[in-house]
Amino acid sequence: MLWIINIITLQIKVAAIVIPVILLFCITALVSAFVFHDHHHRKLFVGSIGLGASITMYSSPLVAVKQVIRTKSVEFMPFHLSFFSFLTSAIWMVYGLLSHDLFIASPSFVGGPLGILQLVLYWKYRKSGIIKEPNKWDLEKNGENSKKLQLAINNDINGKS
Repeated sequence: MLWIINIITLQIKVAAIVIPVILLFCITALVSAFVFHDHHHRKLFVGSIGLGASITMYSSPLVAVKQVIRTKSVEFMPFHLSFFSFLTSAIWMVYGLLSHDLFIASPSFVGGPLGILQLVLYWKYRKSGIIKEPNKWDLEKNGENSKKLQLAINNDINGKS
């Protein structure tokens, strides 16, 4: 019975992400088709929304970067994802500059440095190995000292002294 609740919860979380994206796409298409009547204004409107979405996409790995710096481990940031994110943004930046299209080149000016940041962090912390987070420790196996250490770490994380 518990697995059914977990599946339903997962489906609700996925729907909460997918439905707003589909709605944004539909609203963009409708506004572009019925509000703007010339190509220039349609291009500016759709390009601006695409620009914002691309910058959001390129900046989303910052969550993993924060965790890599905190744990000093690259286990949360796959190398191939970081490498191809940088490579893709560099190629699109070159294409956008060569075609004089700032809607294509602009997000890559954000994505390129963020990709370089990820690769530098990967290079710096690649030898650290996998580090267990304190809240994943098995307290029954580690004894009383581990319980005290975890309590101290959790209090420190939660801002208590």
